[in-house]
Amino acid sequence: MFISIITPTYNRADTLHRCYESLSKQSFKNFEWIIVDDGSTDDTSETVSAWQRESPLNINYYQKPNGGKPSAVNQGVKLASGEMCAILDSDDALCHDGLKTLVDEWESLSPDVRDKYWCVCALVEDSITKQVVGDLFPADHITITGGEFQFKYKIIGEKFGLMRTALLKKNPYPEAEGYKFVPESYIWNRLGRQYQYICINTVVRTYFIPTGSGFGNLSGKANRIRNAKGLTMCDVDVVNEDLPHWFFSSPVFFFKRAAQLSRYGMHSESFLRQYNSIGTGWGKALVLLSFPLGFTLYLADKLWFKYYYAPAKAKLLRDTVS
Repeated sequence: MFISIITPTYNRADTLHRCYESLSKQSFKNFEWIIVDDGSTDDTSETVSAWQRESPLNINYYQKPNGGKPSAVNQGVKLASGEMCAILDSDDALCHDGLKTLVDEWESLSPDVRDKYWCVCALVEDSITKQVVGDLFPADHITITGGEFQFKYKIIGEKFGLMRTALLKKNPYPEAEGYKFVPESYIWNRLGRQYQYICINTVVRTYFIPTGSGFGNLSGKANRIRNAKGLTMCDVDVVNEDLPHWFFSSPVFFFKRAAQLSRYGMHSESFLRQYNSIGTGWGKALVLLSFPLGFTLYLADKLWFKYYYAPAKAKLLRDTVS
């Protein structure tokens, strides 16, 4: 099997070596590495060029204007020629047998049943503690739907998957003006409703928790506020598609997601439009019920941004200049 490893990157020349070193040591060799440079201004290009000259790895390097991680992933998927692909973040690393473990699990499935699945999902470890990040699966080699993943077994925490490239090509991340980030769960949720996961309790990836100021962290509060349209889109999708089937399994989860819809809808100034896109009466009722919490979180964000984030970032810039 030939697979594609896609790494979207933006100004990560100082961490990208983790991917390179771990891919160089993989016991499974039949893969290409697609690096999508999302408008970096550091020495990413020079770093990758040196690897291309010296390494036997099949490294494809693509540069594009900055558009955010979803657009970089979409570009990588377009370029991918492997039957399966994986998204490896530019600051993380794969375990020595990580790819082999995933490929072996996929190939253990009979070819006539593979169309039922879209992903082989495995565990992630913390780079410092070496402990599993998040929950184990309820059993090894378990087959579950996306709904069971979230609402029956309530599995949380970082995971890593080998995914069917053809399905990702047909289901790209949405791209539009006004945001550069959509949670990865948006695609995982949508494909998980149509196809199943096969899950294994084996660690295949090492996760490096971001350090420093956190201003560039995609999952940080400032970037979530800045890209609120993408988050609201994900919340609307969950309320529309999952609420009718799974509410009584996880009522607190849906209450929180409805509150987040209000919170980020107000940040993106699109709350009414997003509210009107909710397709069920009880979905709208849940959003209204949770609105006071969402509004409170929105106000807290505004205060945090004004009195903590903006002054801290200004100080960091002054210190950098001096």
